[in-house]
Amino acid sequence: MADSLSEDEVLEAVARHLGGPGRGPQLRRSGADIARLPMLDLRIVRSLESRTTRSESRPGRYDLSELPTYEGDLHDHPVEPPKDPARTRTVELVLRGSVKTVDCGCDGGRKPCARCRAKGKLPCDTGPMCPACGGVEPCTWCDGTGERREDRARSGPAQERNSRGRTTCLKCGKPRTACPECRGRGTRVCPRCDDTGFRDCPVCEGERSTEHTPCEGTGLVTLWTAGSVRQAPEWSSLKLPDPAPPLRVRQQAGRTGAWEKATLTSVDVPLPDGLDPAHRRAVEEVLAPARREVARRVDIGRLSLAAVELPDDPDHVFYVFPGHDGPQVLPVWSRRRSLRVAAVVAGVVVLVLLVVALV
Repeated sequence: MADSLSEDEVLEAVARHLGGPGRGPQLRRSGADIARLPMLDLRIVRSLESRTTRSESRPGRYDLSELPTYEGDLHDHPVEPPKDPARTRTVELVLRGSVKTVDCGCDGGRKPCARCRAKGKLPCDTGPMCPACGGVEPCTWCDGTGERREDRARSGPAQERNSRGRTTCLKCGKPRTACPECRGRGTRVCPRCDDTGFRDCPVCEGERSTEHTPCEGTGLVTLWTAGSVRQAPEWSSLKLPDPAPPLRVRQQAGRTGAWEKATLTSVDVPLPDGLDPAHRRAVEEVLAPARREVARRVDIGRLSLAAVELPDDPDHVFYVFPGHDGPQVLPVWSRRRSLRVAAVVAGVVVLVLLVVALV
């Protein structure tokens, strides 16, 4: 690794951090232990391809001239890999010789109306009750039936008085017998059918037939065999070493570390030089070609990391890595100190529980 720090540089960085620049050799003589933990952050996006064929149809004479064609088996047809494997891409093709325009089988682009059963009319309900007579005695002679009711009394003075304000009945034709508002019907005039009892079908508008949807009224359908080539991204990653350094170290290294970066865009591109041998084996396994892979982009980040333990300071581990402004040092509690602090905290918790129980 080109930016890897030598052991002398690592110890000198720790010495400066402790306020004793130039004391790197003294730390070595005192028994400083240096462990190499090279970090690797690998992210790969592969473009995986899938191919399918299907029967397609469109109404009328459908223009397919702008779509590319293929012959024979779709899996044998060459398709360019995507320039950016992180993007989803679909290529639509047409099997050469499969396009044909045929008769739809309908009646000139029309079909019988299902709502009115090709009658063009629908029965209309009786209109609203007359607000003047309320449907009660709309005609004093026929009661709105058009025929003389047998239970009606003969004309007399009382009926003569009740005839005032009445008009000629539309049902029986008798003068001065009908309600002036409904004229013997007992209901208002229906606004939809004008009292004919039938109204135009709202679906076909009285035409008795409707447009045939599959052919959009053209009477023709275009058929063909379509092929789809879909290239979709799949992501994976690899982070080393394992087990990973403490979270604080990973975060600080990600922000201020001078990572060596490389991008590979093909299976044939060799791995970067100086890759740690243990890392190389893991990377080669992750980068093995995947099934249906047609393109890839691999981003590799590497950072030299060293963990330094000093006999004179057993409570800390000093992590050292190259930064943009020189070596960076981050002290982290050692496992020994972490266990000791955890034991103290646990003791305090037990003591508090005992006090609470006694109170």
